Amino acid sequence: MEPSTFIGSSIFLYIAAFIAVLVVGGYLTYRTSPKRKQRRDNKRAKDE
Repeated sequence: MEPSTFIGSSIFLYIAAFIAVLVVGGYLTYRTSPKRKQRRDNKRAKDE
């Protein structure tokens, strides 16, 4: 394998990994935020 091909594929792998991290992070943030909001609303309702 030529060095230039290896560099190109490694850059592609870095970009793919970065996108995967963004997708997973965004999914987790989206999944947990409604629960946290609901919990906060329930706590407020109990206090009143």
